[in-house]
Amino acid sequence: MIRHRSLGEARPVVLLIDCDPDHADAAAVRWCGQVEMRTVSDTETALTELRTRPHDGVLLRCGSRDESKALDVLQRIRALDSRIPVVLVAAPQSTDLIFQAGRLGATDLVTSTTPPAATVEQLATAFTPGAAERRQALARKEAAPWEFIGDCSATRTLLKDALTVAQVDSSVLITGEHGTGKEILARFIHRHSPRCNEPFVPVNCAGIPEGLFESELFGHEKGAFTGAGAIHRGSFELAGKGTILLDEITEMPFGLQAKLLRALQSGEYSRIGSERTQWAEARVICSTNRDPLKAVADHRLREDLYYRINVVHLHIPPLRERRDDVSAQARHFVEAKCRELGKKLVGLSPEAEALLTAHDWPGNTRELENLIERAIVFCKGPVIGPELLTPIAEGAAFLALPWEEARDLAMRRFERSYLTALLQVYSGSVSRASRVMGVSRQAFYKALERTGVTARPFRRRRTH
Repeated sequence: MIRHRSLGEARPVVLLIDCDPDHADAAAVRWCGQVEMRTVSDTETALTELRTRPHDGVLLRCGSRDESKALDVLQRIRALDSRIPVVLVAAPQSTDLIFQAGRLGATDLVTSTTPPAATVEQLATAFTPGAAERRQALARKEAAPWEFIGDCSATRTLLKDALTVAQVDSSVLITGEHGTGKEILARFIHRHSPRCNEPFVPVNCAGIPEGLFESELFGHEKGAFTGAGAIHRGSFELAGKGTILLDEITEMPFGLQAKLLRALQSGEYSRIGSERTQWAEARVICSTNRDPLKAVADHRLREDLYYRINVVHLHIPPLRERRDDVSAQARHFVEAKCRELGKKLVGLSPEAEALLTAHDWPGNTRELENLIERAIVFCKGPVIGPELLTPIAEGAAFLALPWEEARDLAMRRFERSYLTALLQVYSGSVSRASRVMGVSRQAFYKALERTGVTARPFRRRRTH
């Protein structure tokens, strides 16, 4: 166990593990002057130092040739203590390293492109007493819904672009079908940006009544209109210097889009009923499930607003075009939902994974998440099998059978269902049912005998 210092001690003590002594980050070095810094360059010395002396945090710095070493160090530190803050200093192009470090429990990330002032603020916040506990509590709360999981080439490219744009303040437009994870990607950008310690405020443009939209965005003063019994702070004010997500921007009332455009261009806005000008300092990310150019042509989105919000365009392909991501997402949801529901499962059977990969996922990641939760609820054993995934495939229950046996079983089930429904429609009349079916009464009775369906009168339900 790592020894922690008493909170009463004045200067923070931070261990710098420098995997690449030739690499230097100016902001990190500048910040080092504010704390008592102990520097080591090899893993064993670092672990010994952490075991024997109290520390407030760890700064782990690595170069492109030392990524695997840095991950090994991080993993071993986490094995010693899950609470101590560990901040990674890496090059922005080290995409795979950044993803894996986040999953292994890195507290924060600093890159060479992060502005020096923001770097100093990030490091100071990360090593504030109690910061680790707060961050880990937040991570546990957000782990399931806010992870963007996937390892196919399209996803890697998307996340690499998202990491790049996270370091600047350019407006971002995220497009993609319902359920692809547009808000998750927006949160990913926020969490990897210099604004990560500021609020993230999502606004569902499709769910706000038109008469309340301006108040929701910009706020209102007490008495500004009937029912305004108190001051209301709008989303721009709540976000401060953080990030606002305008989800489904094409559903925003067309008339209000001009006021939004003014706020984005000049940075000025006012609460309803106020003459005092306020400044919009938040970064704005927009998303839509529509084709934005078609939305412009259909007069759902102002053309000038479109060009203002579409500085960087990130498109999330549907899950059916990222089949290599399905298994990784499914395993992630199994782990997260088991933790949430208090159940213990080993995972998915190979047949279940194959079935998931073959499905087209019209509801995308949201459909997959809901299906996995349903399977976990009804799972009685340690592994989710294909029989628990019947909502996505009628053949799921037959995957363990040879083709001919599965076909015969499916045919018998169909025959039984068909004959029962036919007799229901014709109130149990074999004569009428066989005539509609196009076979003799004798053939119909043989079918009933073969399937075990009983020919009995079906009473029609009376309607009043």
